[in-house]
Amino acid sequence: MTTLTLLQLVAPAQLAATDAAAVYTAPALTSAKIGRAVFTNTTAGPVTITAGISTGGALAAATTLISAMTLAAGQSYVSPELAGAIIPAASALRAYASAATSITFTMSGLIIQ
Repeated sequence: MTTLTLLQLVAPAQLAATDAAAVYTAPALTSAKIGRAVFTNTTAGPVTITAGISTGGALAAATTLISAMTLAAGQSYVSPELAGAIIPAASALRAYASAATSITFTMSGLIIQ
């Protein structure tokens, strides 16, 4: 039997300046569907964001959905690139900014078990 659960997949968190770790990893035997992903620049200057879904390790050109997109100071961006995307079991959403602790990220959606 399949179970769907709506939830906040990523609580508001600051992005790192490198692609060192996943922002969200779907558990084994569970997929996640992104409903809404929001990036907010909380600094006084422009900052770029990069994000994508990877099946293992750092992002590559083929797995990057947002590539070095610039957000102006104070700008929020609701990502159409990530909305509706599926994160397969044991795969990960990876996201980072050009400056650490400059972008607040949050994501909601559902998990499918």
